Amino acid sequence: MINSPDTERRNRFAAEVATLTSLPSIADATKTARAGGGTETLAAVFCHAAFVAPERAVAIYDAFANTWFDGASAPPPEIDRITAGEAPTQEFWNTFWNVIDDTRAGRLDAVGITGRVASLGSLLPASLGLRAEHLASNHPKTVARHDTPPRLDLDELARQPEGSLGRDFHRLIVDNKFDLEVLNREAIGLARLPPALRYFNTRILQMHDVWHLVGGFRTTVLHEIAISAFQLAQFGHGYSAMFLATVTSTTSFGESAGAPVLLQTIAEGWRHGRTSPNFMAIDWEREWQFSVANIRARHGITPFAGTFPADLFEQARAAA
Repeated sequence: MINSPDTERRNRFAAEVATLTSLPSIADATKTARAGGGTETLAAVFCHAAFVAPERAVAIYDAFANTWFDGASAPPPEIDRITAGEAPTQEFWNTFWNVIDDTRAGRLDAVGITGRVASLGSLLPASLGLRAEHLASNHPKTVARHDTPPRLDLDELARQPEGSLGRDFHRLIVDNKFDLEVLNREAIGLARLPPALRYFNTRILQMHDVWHLVGGFRTTVLHEIAISAFQLAQFGHGYSAMFLATVTSTTSFGESAGAPVLLQTIAEGWRHGRTSPNFMAIDWEREWQFSVANIRARHGITPFAGTFPADLFEQARAAA
């Protein structure tokens, strides 16, 4: 059993995540949250897309975003024809709630949250991995490559002209002491993934900070949420779905005052990803020498412009 004072509530939530989710229930949950009500059902919906049925993510997030912005979802796609996967195990939920509790208690920094959320994938049923591999191989905005991308070269980036994407990327990594590929690919076991997922996840980690620069996302808490929604919309990215499900659940089971900001940002990031050109199809290593403005103009990229200041959460923390 989960060692928590609200065990019954958490068990109901886990049961809701496992059930077949219909679009009307997503729209109703979104309307409730939009009106200032609870976000728990919506968090369960996002967990369903992340941990049970990744093939439903597009329909789920489209229904959420359309309802959030327009008050009504689009005509229902064939969501009910997609079979739900196995329910997560109790071991998964114990670990999930530990992540939620540690995040709420302030025991995790950005790197810690990233690693802990990524580790949740290893606790999901093997059948979900097979579904994710099929999704990665057939997603309309992925590239049909199964090789392992070569490592990026920090020295090569430093050699690029001032004002170029390569030099801007180099400065972002060095000044912030970031890892060049976000996470160590060996440490998180990318080599053990099946071919499409191995390429797909390695490439996203390599290009995540590049897409921050070109996509107009700052490296703040709010914009990390926005770019996660963007990546989920663009590529059906499994980690992004897990991250969004986790942060929404953290808000739902903790201080809910920030829920409207969180959900508005997810909806905006999702729509930005759905309407932007295919970032995975761009050969970014051939773009190092050009400025971000030049790259945006040539590829038709509009930078992200959210409703709220990018550093809103940082401002609130400093004022506390």
